[in-house]
Amino acid sequence: MRAAIRTQCFGIVAEGMIVNGILLLYLTALGVDAANTMVYLAIYPLAGAALLLPFAWLADRIGKKLVGQGGLVLGTLGWTLIGLAGFFGDAAPWLVGVGIFLAALCFSMLGASWFSLLSPVVPKEIRGRFFARLRTWFSVVSIVLSLIYAAVLERNNAVIVYQFIFLIAAAAYVARIFVYRKIPELEPPTAASHIPFLTAIQATFRNGPLARFCVYALLMTLFTAGAGSLIAMTEKRVIEYSDGQIIVLANLSIGGSICGMFFGGKIIDRFGPRSVFAGCHIALGLGLFAFLLRVLFDAPMAMLIYLGALHFALGSARGAIGIAMTTELMGLLPEKNKSVSAATFSIFQTVGVALSGFMPAWLLKSERLKETWTFAGHPLSDFDSILLGYSVMTLLLISSLALVPSMQGKAEPTSLGLNRL
Repeated sequence: MRAAIRTQCFGIVAEGMIVNGILLLYLTALGVDAANTMVYLAIYPLAGAALLLPFAWLADRIGKKLVGQGGLVLGTLGWTLIGLAGFFGDAAPWLVGVGIFLAALCFSMLGASWFSLLSPVVPKEIRGRFFARLRTWFSVVSIVLSLIYAAVLERNNAVIVYQFIFLIAAAAYVARIFVYRKIPELEPPTAASHIPFLTAIQATFRNGPLARFCVYALLMTLFTAGAGSLIAMTEKRVIEYSDGQIIVLANLSIGGSICGMFFGGKIIDRFGPRSVFAGCHIALGLGLFAFLLRVLFDAPMAMLIYLGALHFALGSARGAIGIAMTTELMGLLPEKNKSVSAATFSIFQTVGVALSGFMPAWLLKSERLKETWTFAGHPLSDFDSILLGYSVMTLLLISSLALVPSMQGKAEPTSLGLNRL
């Protein structure tokens, strides 16, 4: 389990550079135009999601660690190629694109077998605390590295500096290979796992509890995943907060997420995930509506403090429900086709996240929403209209909690009985 945590911490050294914008800045420094930059940045999530199921099927067939280790080798080559690309002049953008594709292959190959590999390794009575600890550690590592990168690039943002950063990421991937090898594969493939690709997918959808839980994950992410971007745009374009104030609020969200993961994991191991699902589902719905209530605070400092507390609360709810979803998934994975089942769930979540971002974009471009409207005599924006819709739908979808097996007492038994003993 310690090896699993270290594996993810070494991985975030590279993967965090996609999230924190360093890859975008590197492409800009290389002279790549905006349109091609967006194409390059889209390669990672699109290729990663598209290849997840095929690699999951392969992991169940030939071995989870074999596929994962192959992915790590490709990832090391990819990040090395990205770092060295700056030395090749006009060919640099093309080499960066190839490197991003290899990194996406690593993401698919490792992610396709990750949960199925950990399923027998992590005892069910401590799953909540384990995944809380894992996500907390790589979140902290990501934050610290982002601050270090920002400080370095603030002093010198030459191309060679970016190259050095990406080569450090490649070195971290080399270390990741050796740490990953320490995770045992307790359920190696057997002859029974050699089934056709389509048959494996059909078997996953015939697993009623898992299929229903995938639908819940899709619905939940559909109306919550894109809310963070909408809140940030409102704070920047409507409230007109400075970049520093927005960064402070974002860090409060991250701090809340870490807090939510920590306490959520303990609650899950003690009482099961059902209380976390119910409480956080309602908290997210009410929290999105509470963002509109900021207009009731006339004093700017009072509004900032209110929004800071709200960011922390929403971050806590998202962090806790994320741990609950992972714990629930681990209890639903079947004995056969574990990798395919886990990958199917990840794809449902990914689709929900993507649609949660596309829907606001379509609504804003269609100009179907009023740019300004009033609430309790105070003006609100079209961003607030979408957030209100997200809030209402999240609260209405309380009924969808019936799709979560543990809410019906059908999931894998939790550790409550052990704790009582």
